[in-house]
Amino acid sequence: MQTIREWANRLSLWGEWVSVVGVIIMVAITCIDVIGAKLFLLPVPGYIEVVSLIQVATVVFAVAATQRYGGHISVEMFVAKFPKRIRAIIKALVSLLCLVIFALLIYEGIGLGNAYREAGEVTATVKFPFYPFAYAFSVALIPIAMMMVADFIVAIKEALS
Repeated sequence: MQTIREWANRLSLWGEWVSVVGVIIMVAITCIDVIGAKLFLLPVPGYIEVVSLIQVATVVFAVAATQRYGGHISVEMFVAKFPKRIRAIIKALVSLLCLVIFALLIYEGIGLGNAYREAGEVTATVKFPFYPFAYAFSVALIPIAMMMVADFIVAIKEALS
């Protein structure tokens, strides 16, 4: 179980760096576009498309890091008053539900990537293919699913003890 958590943390750290690089690239492209458009009348072709695709990748890769840091919103004011065993059971159920949701998102992201690849879907201006971003979406959610597995196992152990 600890190994699952360690791998999830490593993958989410990698995803965090992907997000950081994505933000830097978005800032750089925006600066180049503004300077090029205002000073030289040469805007970056497909600027909005490129920034939009990078933004999607940046956000989805940051989700795992947010989960690792415990930064997602949770409401525990009622659950905190329950006995320890009931809290653990609720945590196990929530973890299991989240695992199912993220597993479905990963599966659908792969299916969407396959559909985009087979159809040859590309952006309108710069003709970037969509499928790598759909696959990246699925890959970025794997550490979260791993964290949910680890949380589920811990909660079950707490409920049974």
